[in-house]
Amino acid sequence: REISFDKGFAEGTDSYAGNAIKTSKYTCQNFLFKNLWEQLHKFGNSYFLCISIIMYLGEKTNLFVGTIKAFSTLGVLIMMMSITAAMALLDDLRRKEADAEINSSEAHVLQQKSRQKVSGSLKEWQNVHVGDVLVVRQDEEFPADMVPFYCSGEGGNCYVSTANLDGETNLKLKTAPEAAQAVMAVTGSKEEEVFAGLQKLSGMVVAEAPNSNIHDFNGNLSLSTGAKESLGAKQLMLRGTVLRNTAMCIGLVVYCGQDTRMVRNSRPAPMKQSNLEQVTNKAMLIILVAQALLAAFSAVCHELTKERYLRYWYLQHVELILPDLLAYWLTFFTLYSNLMPISLYPTAEFCNAMQSYFLKNDVHMYYKEEHFAARARSSNLCQELGQVSYIFSDKTGTLTQNVMELKRLSIAGKTYGELTSEAGFSGAAGIDSARRGADAKGVDAFLEALAVAHTVMASHDDDGNLKYEAESPDEYALVKATADLGWIFTSRKGTSMAVDVVSPDGSRSTRQYTVLATNEFNSSRKRMSVVVQRDSEYMLFVKGADNVMLQRAQGKHEGLDQDLKLFSREGLR
Repeated sequence: REISFDKGFAEGTDSYAGNAIKTSKYTCQNFLFKNLWEQLHKFGNSYFLCISIIMYLGEKTNLFVGTIKAFSTLGVLIMMMSITAAMALLDDLRRKEADAEINSSEAHVLQQKSRQKVSGSLKEWQNVHVGDVLVVRQDEEFPADMVPFYCSGEGGNCYVSTANLDGETNLKLKTAPEAAQAVMAVTGSKEEEVFAGLQKLSGMVVAEAPNSNIHDFNGNLSLSTGAKESLGAKQLMLRGTVLRNTAMCIGLVVYCGQDTRMVRNSRPAPMKQSNLEQVTNKAMLIILVAQALLAAFSAVCHELTKERYLRYWYLQHVELILPDLLAYWLTFFTLYSNLMPISLYPTAEFCNAMQSYFLKNDVHMYYKEEHFAARARSSNLCQELGQVSYIFSDKTGTLTQNVMELKRLSIAGKTYGELTSEAGFSGAAGIDSARRGADAKGVDAFLEALAVAHTVMASHDDDGNLKYEAESPDEYALVKATADLGWIFTSRKGTSMAVDVVSPDGSRSTRQYTVLATNEFNSSRKRMSVVVQRDSEYMLFVKGADNVMLQRAQGKHEGLDQDLKLFSREGLR
């Protein structure tokens, strides 16, 4: 798809999908039929419906002797299914309410008549269209998939949280296209400057067809100045992600609603069955077999003894259409139908609803920091929690609460720091002493690697204090601890970065580095490599997982192996 813009603005078009989303299952037209279809997929409901039909045939025809009124079972079944339907409708109304809340959220749409302000006019999310230019501020959620024109972070960078998409709490680095940054030439952060820069932008964004790949994007930006630039995943802000550590981002909407990556990755909720329901269905099947066998036994006994009562004149004898054995098997089968508890499903639904209520209102499960209570997304799975014996987690953050701190170091065969419950690194005194002695060269080289080999961005808050913005808590913890130990990463502008070195005697000097190449950490390499230049010296810094780094390290490292085992026994990663 091609989206044109002129002087930084574009008129939204409704020729593509709208931005409203719908997660509810039912409508006024399909509720009755869809819910009935879902309920009849339950073994017990189908069983009692069949029993009711058999009873009706016995009541209205001479196929067999009907001893029970069909409505006595069908009426109860209708009542029970109505209760279940009402609870399903209540759940769906909650989903509709959540949809309405999201769709009515307000987005800032930038317009040419904004009078030199980038606040824009307010528009509900459901009214956002492809081609709109949106303004998203810090801690706000992106209403649609958009290509950024401007990010207020250093070098046109910004960080986003993708927890709503992939569950990862690590921040992801995004950047505005360099071609757009060059044309806008915004040097400050004043709204008037940003607005003036946007008015210099005219051109077209060509984006690939909508798909579900959240890790890749193919597109290109063509400006009226003749500049062209390919767009990748770092130039696509996804709906559902949240802008972090960046004051503002302005971008062009390229995908809306059902075309966004987030919606394309969401699937309609399947009908989930708990282990208890599966066991119940198996038990019902066993009861059905037992019922059929009992009916067969009773029918055979009746066939063997029927001559005794046929001679009594006051007992009416009905001429049956079906053979006696089959006819009386059906008679006894309906008589034994009470073996199956008809109220089982509604009772279970009621228990699930009450368990969900208690779960939601449990003060011990309330997360105070985020003001977030526990929530049962599938109420029929509540009883599964009581059957959990083991929890396996592949996410370190699940165990560490995503709080990363540097606790221990192993440098040149010596360990520094102690495992304490106090926050921060406890071995600062030992490091300071080592930097004064014979180990100074090795310790400083170690700290220099940590201070340089990373993708952290440095900035200052309103009080002038240095703050770091990192894609992962690991990098943040390492850079923060290294700064506390005397190697302070202070700034990054393009390929240039600065590190202040505080010597043990208190003197301070600044080292300037030029980043020539970076191989970022990934799951296959399990390491990060950075080539930098300082004055006339070229250096390669590499950091990564121990099993990868030790294979590439020269010399013997038995002491390091022992330290790693010690750290692992202490629960450190």
